[in-house]
Amino acid sequence: MNSLKSLRMRCASLALGLVAVSVLTTAVASPSVAAPAPTASSVQAADVRLERQIAGLLRHNEGAERVGKDRVRLEPGVEMTVLASTRAAAGMSDCREGYACVWQHDQYNGYRLDFYYYGTYDLGGYKMPDGTGWRDNITSFFNNQTGGAWMVAKDWVGGELVWIFGGPGRSSQSNVGVDNNDRADVIELYA
Repeated sequence: MNSLKSLRMRCASLALGLVAVSVLTTAVASPSVAAPAPTASSVQAADVRLERQIAGLLRHNEGAERVGKDRVRLEPGVEMTVLASTRAAAGMSDCREGYACVWQHDQYNGYRLDFYYYGTYDLGGYKMPDGTGWRDNITSFFNNQTGGAWMVAKDWVGGELVWIFGGPGRSSQSNVGVDNNDRADVIELYA
């Protein structure tokens, strides 16, 4: 009789254990806060948007050529990147070593221009996918050049170019501030 009672208790314990494992497995396998997986139609829509942006860059920047899925070379040493909406913005980490990068928005978001060679670049000569120029459209930067190379942004004030932000290699600002936001007319890279 004792062994029958003991057997029933062990069976009940085993059953409770199996229920607990089943509940735990279900909770782990399908968390309620998981982001929905992109559907085929949302990925296709993102690809269409990306292709439209690239087409706009090629149309508005004479001589430009596509050099990557989301990147267009506007001229030697100057490339523009559009954010593929199927991936999160990588921010500063997308700026390749040896380049000075500027972003349209704060926190390293929006369209990005990458500069490689020393020189002076008139931002009015580069267009975004909708034809808007880059002049007065920069809010964050990362100078990822090496060897002490400088990147500075300048604004035309009273007929002369005035330094508004920048710094030596490895310097950055996620927001250039209210006084300097959307004021850059020229980018200079020099040693």
